[in-house]
Amino acid sequence: MNQAKREVPGFAELLQRFERTVSVLGRSQSTFQNYSRHVAAVSLHFGKIPTELDSDQIHDYLFYLQKKSKSPSQSYFKHTVYGLRFLLKSEGLSYDFLSLPEIKREKKLPVMFSKQEVWQIHA
Repeated sequence: MNQAKREVPGFAELLQRFERTVSVLGRSQSTFQNYSRHVAAVSLHFGKIPTELDSDQIHDYLFYLQKKSKSPSQSYFKHTVYGLRFLLKSEGLSYDFLSLPEIKREKKLPVMFSKQEVWQIHA
């Protein structure tokens, strides 16, 4: 983040507004730190703050992240999208401003115990 503050025009001011919004909305400091790191990475990649980018640039960056990621969860990708969404919210812009993708939640079935396991618990 410090590198982005030094190298990207307007990033320090953007980060101040972002921190204020995250705090006012009751999110934790760790959430702010996490999202800020991802927003800083986008800013450093382009040399501009994300609100100065267009949706094609963001999509190219997200495509780059997907290709770079080796983990099936793609958590870095997800946190980048979440960080950008929160940033747009803090700047009073809609998600459509950067055409951010929707991230589907994995649907997991609940763990069910067998009759034998239930009896073992009660034994």
